[in-house]
Amino acid sequence: MAYVRNAWYPAAWAEEVTRAPMSRTLLGEPVLLYRTEAGAPVALEDRCCHKFLPLSLGRIKGDSVECGYHGMTYDPSGACVRIPGQTAIPANARVHSYPVAERLGLVWVWAGEAAAADEGKLFDLPEYSDLAWGVNKGPYTHVASHYQNLTDNLLDPAHVSFVHLSTLGSPDMEDIPVETRRDGKVVEVNRWTLDKPPVPIFQKFSDFPGNVDRWQYYYFYPPSINVVDFGAGTVGMGHDDTDRAEGVRIHSCHFIAPETERSAHYFWMQVRNFAPDDERISAEITEQFVMAFEEDKEILEAVQASEDASPGRAPVKLVIDKGPSQSRRIVERMIREETTAAEAAE
Repeated sequence: MAYVRNAWYPAAWAEEVTRAPMSRTLLGEPVLLYRTEAGAPVALEDRCCHKFLPLSLGRIKGDSVECGYHGMTYDPSGACVRIPGQTAIPANARVHSYPVAERLGLVWVWAGEAAAADEGKLFDLPEYSDLAWGVNKGPYTHVASHYQNLTDNLLDPAHVSFVHLSTLGSPDMEDIPVETRRDGKVVEVNRWTLDKPPVPIFQKFSDFPGNVDRWQYYYFYPPSINVVDFGAGTVGMGHDDTDRAEGVRIHSCHFIAPETERSAHYFWMQVRNFAPDDERISAEITEQFVMAFEEDKEILEAVQASEDASPGRAPVKLVIDKGPSQSRRIVERMIREETTAAEAAE
């Protein structure tokens, strides 16, 4: 399967990567993750170049990893630095080393050419580091569905009224149309629900005395990052960014990495403009979103199973599919551009 290669993908929460070897498949390839003695993350091909035993079954020694089969040892660059029983090390005795970085509490792996890796292209959210904003993080989630089923879902306000009635949605949102915009490679889908009661999550964490105006702004950053800016404010409020900053506001961040054609790694967190230091509220928000995203997981895995059972069958397109369709076209174009560039280089 074709993927965008020259991009940063989330591989793990920072706390998942330790001095113990850890394996995670990214874009169909096994990747070994660990930390050096100084704490720097390392990402290597999880496959010894000799008998192809996963290196994650070996041992971390110093800053290197020793294969558990014959003791071949690889440093963080991927070069073999020791072969027990022989002094000569073949020039091709090495494994692939991935550029790796940390941001937003995640370890990111660059899946393409190392020379093209640019930390300036890492996604950032300034509010994450703003002490006036609180942060809660969800557990690592494995989803048995194509990664673009997840990114589609996260550009789709319409499903919230049917899948998430206990947390994020309400019946009064069902027939409100969505607006779709595109700014370069970023897709935005938004919807406002005016003069209605707060949805359950805001009833729980705010003290609105009556009806509110509610917003949902869904953003897609290719190839697989989604951020949902949603919240509530007083009836009649303005709709620009400054106005929304005066309401109760949450940025729900979703970082996705393809595992295989039919599965994905899913990392999520919420960044909020209220109760920044309240760990109890952070835990309760996480609990609410665990419920919501388990509902999504059930739906998306059922969609994947149904797609597998009906290969080649084209779905009927609706108006609400404009945003997801645009996001897929952006990714397809990025893949074509990479393929064309690689062919020209050859």
